[in-house]
Amino acid sequence: MLSQIVNSSVLRGASGFVRPFASATVVKYSSFGRPEEVLKVEKDNVPDNVGASDVLVEMIHAPIHPVDINLAEGTYGIRPKLPSVAGTEGVGIVKKVGSSVQGLKPNDYVVPVISSSIAGTWRTQGVFGEKQLQKVPSDIPTEYLSAVSINPCTALRLLDDYVQLKSGDVIIQNAASSMVGLSVIQIAKSRGVKTINVIRRGPDFDDQVQRLKGLGGDIVVDEDYVRSPEFQRLISDLPRPRLALNAVGGDSATELARVLGDNGHLVTYGGMSRRPVTIPTSHLVFRNITSHGFWLTKWLETHSQQERQAMFDTVFSLIRNKQLKLWLEKHKFSDFQGALARSQEPAKGRKIILDLQL
Repeated sequence: MLSQIVNSSVLRGASGFVRPFASATVVKYSSFGRPEEVLKVEKDNVPDNVGASDVLVEMIHAPIHPVDINLAEGTYGIRPKLPSVAGTEGVGIVKKVGSSVQGLKPNDYVVPVISSSIAGTWRTQGVFGEKQLQKVPSDIPTEYLSAVSINPCTALRLLDDYVQLKSGDVIIQNAASSMVGLSVIQIAKSRGVKTINVIRRGPDFDDQVQRLKGLGGDIVVDEDYVRSPEFQRLISDLPRPRLALNAVGGDSATELARVLGDNGHLVTYGGMSRRPVTIPTSHLVFRNITSHGFWLTKWLETHSQQERQAMFDTVFSLIRNKQLKLWLEKHKFSDFQGALARSQEPAKGRKIILDLQL
């Protein structure tokens, strides 16, 4: 009987009244595994009458993020309840608000903020709780808005929360060609902080070097070069880095720790190599190196709405002042499998963005 009700475009609520709904296209997964196998494009029913504290959002753009892949694989730090709508970032426009919603109104632009209740942004329409959403300005391109809430915000926190950096200071990072890495370079540049950037050597290595230096990277080298005497000579006229940012782990993280100055801080926010972070005992005992871990989800859960707003305002100001550029590549939602495959290609250099209205 329920399927008959659903197919007739109405849904009977708990109090017995009939609620109309709209049909939305979504990407769901009902089990964990290879993303190309478990992620399925489906039709879903979206209630037209939202609850008191809920917001109906028409989604516009959403990126394919490494977090999304890890969630589908079941390898992320948290596991959503299945079945689940995929996607952790995106931007949409408010269509309807519930009777108790105070901070949002129709036609506002919003981004779902990643949290322990994974947002589910790969959809054409969806209902979100008001507390899941962050209002964002309309003067910034929606492609940019869709991709600001994880990578640029992570970059900002990494630069602000562990060391009080000043102009002339030096930091070092691996995974520098990632969107977090590119954001770190640009934000550091805007503050006069120099960056040493470590990337993998691939077929487009020279292009990557040129791109990173064009965005303000002071030194760009591959992982092998960091271990060489030539690298030590290259950085000999710079102050030792006060901060090292690690998204790789394994030997790459160890080399970052070796380059750090005394009393430096190593912050790990990812583990692309899936190998543990190892710091030589001598660096901990004699050089007082401190190791931290960072997870943006936890930061959001433990900080106030005012602090979250200040973080977003800083990122938006950088974008408006042309001090932060995001490298994006847009794909039609109707070609989801093609976009997913493209997102898994090595050394593509751009974040894949789904146009959810095409």
